[in-house]
Amino acid sequence: MITERQLEFQTPADANHQWAETLWLGLHIPEANLYGWVYQVFRAGVGVMTCDVEFVDRCSDQMFDARYVDIHNHLPIPASLRSYTLPNGLSFESHSPRSYRLDYVGVDDTEMHLDIAGIHEPYDIHDPNLDPMAQPDPAQAVEHSGFGTAYAGHFDLTARVTGTVKVRGTEYPVDCLATQNHSWGPRPERGMRPMGYVNAQFEDGRVVQSIWGFDPTAPDGQQHTFKHGYLIRDGQLTGAVAGSLGVRHRGMAPAELTLAVTDADGRTETLTGVPATYNLWVPYGSCPTGLSMVRWTAPDGSVGYGTSLEGYPLDAVTGGKLHSDIAESAGVIR
Repeated sequence: MITERQLEFQTPADANHQWAETLWLGLHIPEANLYGWVYQVFRAGVGVMTCDVEFVDRCSDQMFDARYVDIHNHLPIPASLRSYTLPNGLSFESHSPRSYRLDYVGVDDTEMHLDIAGIHEPYDIHDPNLDPMAQPDPAQAVEHSGFGTAYAGHFDLTARVTGTVKVRGTEYPVDCLATQNHSWGPRPERGMRPMGYVNAQFEDGRVVQSIWGFDPTAPDGQQHTFKHGYLIRDGQLTGAVAGSLGVRHRGMAPAELTLAVTDADGRTETLTGVPATYNLWVPYGSCPTGLSMVRWTAPDGSVGYGTSLEGYPLDAVTGGKLHSDIAESAGVIR
C-alpha cells in the first residue's frame, strides 16, 4: 500500500551505488503529435541523480531528430523527494501520493508548468489487495516484478495532466491522461532485466496499463510475458490477471502492436496500435530503449494514446544474442 511515507526517499541504511529510486512523469499532446517526459534516477548511495527532459514529435531512430533533449547525469541528489529544485531548472512537489506539481525552465525557450492529479489511488504491484498478480514471497515478488530488483518497490498512477508546455518557443496547452510511475530498489547496470511497459489512455476514461517480461532473444510472438497491470472502465480500476502483447519490430521500434489485457472480473480490452512518435531513448548507458507514443485503436473505432517501451540491456543482446526478427528488421524509419 502506498502512503505518505512513499513521498520521501526509500533509501535503506546500507544503500550502495546500485540502489536507485526513479520517477517517470509523462504527457501526450496528440493534436501536435508531441510526446514529452521527465525521467529522474536518484542514486542515493553515491549522492547523485540523472534528470532527463525530452520531447519527441516524429518517428526516427536518430536521437538528433528529437524535438528537445536536456539530460544531466550527475546532478546532486536533493535532501527530500517531497519537494525540491534542481540546478537544471526543474522543480517538483508532491502534495499527496496522487497529486504533484512540476515546473521546468530549460534552454532555448522551453518550459513546463504542470499539475498531475491521479484518477485513482497509486497502484502498488506488490499489494495483494490491489494486484491479483502480487506475490506474497518477497523473492518471488522481485522475480515476478517484470524488472527484477529494480521494481522491488513500484507503483503506477494514471493521472490527468494539465497546464502548459513551451518547446523551443512554441507553447501548447496540456490536458491529457497519462500514466506515471515511481520505483525503488537495487538497479544494477550489469545484468539489468529486459522489460516492456505499455499503456493506453482514452479520453472517455478507459485505461489499459501493463508491465511485461521481455525476451529480445526470442522470435516475435514469444517475446513478452504478462507480469502486472490494470484496466479502468466506467471509473472503476480492476487488477489484471492475464495479457498478450504482440510487437512487429522495425529495429528497436515497434511498427505495429496488438495488446490484450484481462482483468480479475474477466473483462478484456483488445487494442491495436502504431507509433505516432518514436525515438531511441538511453535512460542508462547500458540499456538503449525503444520508446514510443502509440496511437491505439479500440474495436469500437475510438482512438487513445499511450506509451510503448522496450528495454534492451546491452549485455543481454550483444554477442549475437538478439533475435533476427528484431535485428534484421532494422532500417531507416524516418
